[in-house]
Amino acid sequence: MPDGYPRVENFSNKRFSEVLSEGFKFFGRNYLTLIVPLSLFLLISLIIKNLLVADIVWQSLQITPDIINLFDKDPSTLTNEDYNLMMDYIALNLYSGFINGFVIAIFNVLSMCLVSNYLYNKFIGSETNFFSELKKAINGKLIIVILVLGVGLSIGSFLLFIPSIIILGYYAFLVFTYNSDNSNQPIRDAREVARKSFWKIIGVFVVSNLIILIIDFFFHLFIDDFLIQFYKTSWFNPSTRNYSMIILYDFIYNIVQLIFAPLFICLLTSLYVSLKNRKEIFVQYQTSYDQTPQSYGNPYRVESSSIKSMNSVDKLGSGFYCPFCGGFVKTKRRYCPHCGEQFNFEI
Repeated sequence: MPDGYPRVENFSNKRFSEVLSEGFKFFGRNYLTLIVPLSLFLLISLIIKNLLVADIVWQSLQITPDIINLFDKDPSTLTNEDYNLMMDYIALNLYSGFINGFVIAIFNVLSMCLVSNYLYNKFIGSETNFFSELKKAINGKLIIVILVLGVGLSIGSFLLFIPSIIILGYYAFLVFTYNSDNSNQPIRDAREVARKSFWKIIGVFVVSNLIILIIDFFFHLFIDDFLIQFYKTSWFNPSTRNYSMIILYDFIYNIVQLIFAPLFICLLTSLYVSLKNRKEIFVQYQTSYDQTPQSYGNPYRVESSSIKSMNSVDKLGSGFYCPFCGGFVKTKRRYCPHCGEQFNFEI
């Protein structure tokens, strides 16, 4: 194993805070390139979902006054008709919410897939072209990503979010691996890169969404009075339906999400590069170790006086570099004394 291995500049030994920091810087450097395609996809999703749920929203608006009146009644006086009305109202809102989440999830995943390979190459410093990578991203494997992440996340969100969290933590990197030249099994490869990093992926998701939620909260503190006056239920009336105003209202309401649309994929790219490089270095380390098993022979039995005379264990050929943090480990052991990671060989 070379003396410098793996002390080359890479992203594999970065702490999670450093990964986030790099991701935020990456977001700033590539914002102007990403904001147009990603916000455009989000805008398209807003248009489609409003076209699909306009009738459902109108039906819900029609029975909303009756539902409000039910809350003023004594629960013991409620009739079967009242309960049926409540169930209809709940069903309409659940169905509307599912359609909204389904469409937005599909287009979010699609937009991330179209820019993922460009961002990966950009992050590692390889020459890349946005439009050529965009064309390359549109292939048959894209269906797999949409089914696993788009459909999976939307259905999981409908089922109290726990399935969505599991799918995201296990297969978020599928947006990268599906389009990788070196990946014949993108689902398996995405899972392998994400292995033991479940909470880091969830952390990236939480951090990006928390930032958006905080900014969105303050935005709505100032804009909600205007939106209340601006909103008209007559827009949803089939006889006077005005899709342009419905979409405009939804656009204003979600403007913060549109502005920060590139944030999550930029943070995810930073984490993916770090974990992918870490995995590749570990594979190289395993290969090197398997090819040179004699490196853990007699050098471990050399007397300490002999080691001191040589002034370095490394000069004797004993020890190895940790594939995770790059620190030198003098003796064969199960865990790295520097970073605590477990090595994949028998003691």
